[in-house]
Amino acid sequence: MRSETLELKTPWRSAVGPAALSIAFLAAAPPPPLFPQTFSRPSWAIQGFAAWREPSSSVLFGGIGFTKYWGVMGLRLGGALHLVPSNDASMPIQCDRFRCWHVDNGQNPFNVDVGAWMADAEVVFEPLRAIPTFRGLLLGFSPYGFAGIGGYGVRLSSGPDTSIATWSVGVGAHHDLIGPLGVQAEARYRSPLESNSGFAADWSQHLEYAVGLRVSLGGGGHKRSEPTAPPPSPPVRPQYDRSEEFAARVLEVAEGYLGTPYRQGGANPYGGFDAAGFVQYVFARVQPEFRREGARFPRTARELAEIGEDVPLRMGSIRPADLLFFASDGSHIDHVAIYAGHERVIHASASGGGVRYDVLGDGERGRWFSDHLVAARRVIGERAATTGTSRSSSVDPPDLAPAPYGGPR
Repeated sequence: MRSETLELKTPWRSAVGPAALSIAFLAAAPPPPLFPQTFSRPSWAIQGFAAWREPSSSVLFGGIGFTKYWGVMGLRLGGALHLVPSNDASMPIQCDRFRCWHVDNGQNPFNVDVGAWMADAEVVFEPLRAIPTFRGLLLGFSPYGFAGIGGYGVRLSSGPDTSIATWSVGVGAHHDLIGPLGVQAEARYRSPLESNSGFAADWSQHLEYAVGLRVSLGGGGHKRSEPTAPPPSPPVRPQYDRSEEFAARVLEVAEGYLGTPYRQGGANPYGGFDAAGFVQYVFARVQPEFRREGARFPRTARELAEIGEDVPLRMGSIRPADLLFFASDGSHIDHVAIYAGHERVIHASASGGGVRYDVLGDGERGRWFSDHLVAARRVIGERAATTGTSRSSSVDPPDLAPAPYGGPR
């Protein structure tokens, strides 16, 4: 009577240590110096996907990827496995006088083997990630490209595990669905790293495809809790040299009025706000110097658009607490919102029922605001500390954006 065990080679076990170290490096890494200062605050994306290679489209891989973004650039680490039913030959055999049977030795509790694997570390470039208006022109899709190095291995049922180092390039696109959840699809060209040629003549045999779900994390959706600086001595004129602290305080105060109902002509939380009244009230709360010096924000969105410093409507120029102005007809300003960072605005919206957050370019409502954005002004900083007074008794009309899903019109 003889007991025989065939050892199952599991290549992913030897990769667990390096993979864990790589994920820890991504989590702790500071933004590379080539990334703009505006995008120094990172965000994450987690992808779960199914992939297949040409020409063996019947071989399906399941995998997961982690991407850390700084603005339009990101670093991605991912891997995938093709699992096959475990071979009984990998289990010890015991026999008695009447029969023989396989004994589970505990080495493969899930009763599956790894038929093939792939892993990659890549640089990702997503140019429209910070430009919601352009994504709206592509029906909400955000294209991206990537390049990197990795590995690929196949374990034959009657042979050793074969692993090779590879390089790959590819393109893909993702589309947000609900909140942080989205879908993505991509195509990749993979070639052995030791290959002397670029793209092989039979390039179609080197293609891979992947589809899956994507969850975006970080980069917004949470309340900033930076402490308020102690009040300085009253200056001769308002000077806001601590711009970041002032911006954080503006957003903190504005967020405290979430849910306050909309009222045309309203300028306080007791009776309700309209768009310009909300902006006027928040900034007056943050900087009491406005009232002590006798300076007030104008009462309408059009007049607000004449104070402060003009900000170009391009990626990286708009900062938190800047004022964004919208025109329902494309030219005459009739709505204003406070930029909250990461493509979000907080404002008093008639179509939204009151004070709320909206994401520029997100859904039909977000695309409306992106398409009708016409100006941005900065009212923070020494150069922008210009105030004005209202010249008319008129009030702004309600905005005409589509109502949020399930919300008021």
